[in-house]
Amino acid sequence: MEKIILWLANHMPKSLRNLYFRYEALILYLIFGGLTTVVSFITQFIPAYFLGTGAVATVFCTTFSWICAVTFAFFTNKKYVFKSQTHSKRAFWIEFLSFYGARLVSYFLELAIMLIFATWLGLNYYGVKICAQIFIVLSNYLFSKLFVFKKRDQVSSENGNDGK
Repeated sequence: MEKIILWLANHMPKSLRNLYFRYEALILYLIFGGLTTVVSFITQFIPAYFLGTGAVATVFCTTFSWICAVTFAFFTNKKYVFKSQTHSKRAFWIEFLSFYGARLVSYFLELAIMLIFATWLGLNYYGVKICAQIFIVLSNYLFSKLFVFKKRDQVSSENGNDGK
């Protein structure tokens, strides 16, 4: 995947290539965020087709969708967007659990949006899901950039440990 991204970037006009490398993390986040949204939609809508859109079905479908999308997002964000490397199992699990913890906030936000606007107010289920995803993608980027995939040297220097 990295080779494909670099090949595409190197075959862009110079002005676009410079723009790409300047905002690479954000651009890749939007691309993989879009793919995460596709995973979320598929894993929400297929069960909803069979189970319906009542409150219990909405909770189940949203939860199932969230688990699938967050798992996909963790691995793509870690490897391609933030290029985070963990060198121990402990560091990996801290990052993994931090990612899931941050995503729990967006899960409950999405669940509330789906229940309030789609189930209780009766707005279009799929339209509400699409609108909710826009807000979720933005908040998740901020959580990931500021807390989860923070560069290790930044964390060390902020804790008063500059490697000396």
